Amino acid sequence: MKHVIIGTAGHIDHGKTALIKALTGRDTDRLEEEKRRGITIDLGFTYFDLPDGERAGIIDVPGHERFIHNMTAGVTGMDMVLVVIAADEGIMPQTREHIDILTLLGVERYIIVLTKCDLADEEWLSMVEEEIREELGNKLPSDTPLLRASAVTGEGIPALKEEIGKMAESIRPRSGNGAARLPVDRVFSVAGFGTVVTGTVLNGKIVKGDKLSVYPRGLECRVRGIQVYNEETDFCVSGQRAALNLSGVDRQEIRRGCVVSAEESMRSGRRVDVRIKMLEDSSRVLKNQMRLHFYSGTSELLCRAVLLDHETLLPGESGYAQLRMESDTALRPGDRFIVRFYSPLETIGGGTVLDSDAGKEKRFSSEVLARLRLREEGSREERTELQLREHGGTMVSVEELSRELGLSRSETEDSVSVLKDCGRAEEFPVSDSIYIWHAEDERRIREKILQVIGEYLKRYPYRIGIPAAGFRNALPQKMKKKAADAYIEWLVRVGVLEKEDGLFAPAGYYPAEDEAYLHVLSVFRKEAADAGYNFRRIDDMEFGKIPESDIREIFSLFQIREEAVEIVPGVFALPEDVSEMERGIRSVLRENGKITVSEVRDMFGTSRRCAKQMLEYTDRTGMTRKEGAESERVGNL
Repeated sequence: MKHVIIGTAGHIDHGKTALIKALTGRDTDRLEEEKRRGITIDLGFTYFDLPDGERAGIIDVPGHERFIHNMTAGVTGMDMVLVVIAADEGIMPQTREHIDILTLLGVERYIIVLTKCDLADEEWLSMVEEEIREELGNKLPSDTPLLRASAVTGEGIPALKEEIGKMAESIRPRSGNGAARLPVDRVFSVAGFGTVVTGTVLNGKIVKGDKLSVYPRGLECRVRGIQVYNEETDFCVSGQRAALNLSGVDRQEIRRGCVVSAEESMRSGRRVDVRIKMLEDSSRVLKNQMRLHFYSGTSELLCRAVLLDHETLLPGESGYAQLRMESDTALRPGDRFIVRFYSPLETIGGGTVLDSDAGKEKRFSSEVLARLRLREEGSREERTELQLREHGGTMVSVEELSRELGLSRSETEDSVSVLKDCGRAEEFPVSDSIYIWHAEDERRIREKILQVIGEYLKRYPYRIGIPAAGFRNALPQKMKKKAADAYIEWLVRVGVLEKEDGLFAPAGYYPAEDEAYLHVLSVFRKEAADAGYNFRRIDDMEFGKIPESDIREIFSLFQIREEAVEIVPGVFALPEDVSEMERGIRSVLRENGKITVSEVRDMFGTSRRCAKQMLEYTDRTGMTRKEGAESERVGNL
């Protein structure tokens, strides 16, 4: 289903509100002051039924220069605009400024409506029409319709309704993808209901019961109720005017300019990278560090413009800039904006947001300008790759990446899939999300990890690996623990690392069997064979000049390779002797259910000390356990 928003534009007292009343039968002036003074001060809202039965929203904007800030708040989401020009006055200053603002904010469809035609004769009307075509010919599309109308007599109203219907047919349905977003243009309280906000749904779908956030502060709230064009509904979608009844936030916590959006779907910041274009007929020059009024969505902020590739911007020129805001923003890449001269207030230009939460940029830096150019002109995949590189070598969740790019999750996942197919990105499942890493950054970290592990194993050549804690410092500091764990397991899964007993080593690694290793093994085997069950401590064996620390490392490796069994700390036996010992003890346990130290001593012809060591070993392995007398064991068979 297609949803359309119709707006008005034009000079004060040219009949915008009267025209809407003639079209809909409803008065959009709601304030007492508006009715008393006969001028529109704030935005007015109503709806219009198109010929095909669909309902379109209508936004009536104020025409007075003093209320331009209100007018710009109403432009958000407009699909077409009725440019209202009074026949008795013709084009006036606010007509031109409104059209400049609409053009800068990306509105493409217009209908020029020559109102108050009952106050002029044919000759005058023809002259005014000719003037409009000449003066607005380079500002509006060449095929823009121009219709005559009178809100008093009703002349031209049926034809205008027909033209609106025709133009609405050419409007493509908005995409319902992406996180829901509604810039707030009104906020008020209703007794018994609490806080209510209104606005145009720019993206996605809002459903009754949804948990949302109010940006830029990130306040959590829940949707208690929804109205679309004064009718209760369970949801609203992109392209509709909606009123949301919110719980969890107070009226005082929200204002025009806030954005209601899905949780964790937006970033708030004070540095915004933009492409800015000066109006051709502006009378001002934009200088570096100049203070400006900034308007985007329904927000109005003060900022300073840091020009990144110019010393000044002349009328008609464009360039890159960083706008440094005096308060937090709630923007997404791709959002349109306008800027007005600080004083006197007049529109001088506008442009597109490239990065809504940028770092401090260096002026005239070729690297910065190349990055901004890619943000502006690059494909979706190129912009996704650039954003991955912005994370300083660490991985980022697909949700955060979508938020930074101003894309829906599905759009981001599609871009990542393309990058993955061509070897420029890797995906890592982490808990209930997917984390993304640029392939070059991942390879660099992988090499660093292998280097750390290699240096460790060079220092300890008889170890089978290193604990994960020993090489975590090679990972980016900003990487979350869950993401780091998932990456380490991925390295094992793809065959970069091997894991054994909680230790990690490069795939195919085999600890050293050097001369020292073989000498210790030879001495141990001879000493153990000669000793039999009269166990000798390794401290009593003679291994020559081999360092004690190496000897202990080598015996740890013996155990892993099943070349030695540690009976008690510092006492080792040959595996075949231990197997024979276990068979003998198990036989007695099967027959008697228990065994004593004396029985073990006599069975193996050893000392009481060594017999006790044997039973300490079987206690540790679970074959036996102490019960009753100190020297007695029962079986766990």
